[in-house]
Amino acid sequence: MAIPTAFRASLLALACAGFTITATGDEHGHHHQQAHVHGEAKLQVAVEGRTAELILQSPAANLLGFEHKPKNAEQEAAVAETREWLTANPLVQTANNDCTVTAGSVHHEQDLEDGDEHEEEGSHSDFEVTQRIECDSELTDSLATPLMTRFPGIEQLSVDWLGSGSQGHTELHAGEDEIHLDH
Repeated sequence: MAIPTAFRASLLALACAGFTITATGDEHGHHHQQAHVHGEAKLQVAVEGRTAELILQSPAANLLGFEHKPKNAEQEAAVAETREWLTANPLVQTANNDCTVTAGSVHHEQDLEDGDEHEEEGSHSDFEVTQRIECDSELTDSLATPLMTRFPGIEQLSVDWLGSGSQGHTELHAGEDEIHLDH
């Protein structure tokens, strides 16, 4: 799916605001996180009115409980269910719980390709999720994220946000779900 122009503009705005876009591409077009730390994930949020553009980056272990290629039907189902949840559910919500995903993509990348000689125990697997959400109410002051409840493997969520004339950073820890957009 092509990245919408508004989404690219939001990413550019985040970068210009001093935030580091942590995904990097290699010569094959694969994207990888610069820092792969189990228990930690990164969320970038650009808010304008009733719309938000989001990027989530996380090691697969945080979301699936494993990083290797699925070894059985149960693990294949876990990957499919996680992809489906990340596609259908907004990564942030208003207090009114009235946001819906209008565009997005889920990329699950593994550095262990077919035919590699590496041992699977040393393999890394990452998720990168992009979303555009539309809400019935304004995205102001405070947002909630279901990520740490849905995926208890995320112990720390680093959030960079950009809103109408302001920007900020916050860290959420296990049990926390509220992102304060201090203006």
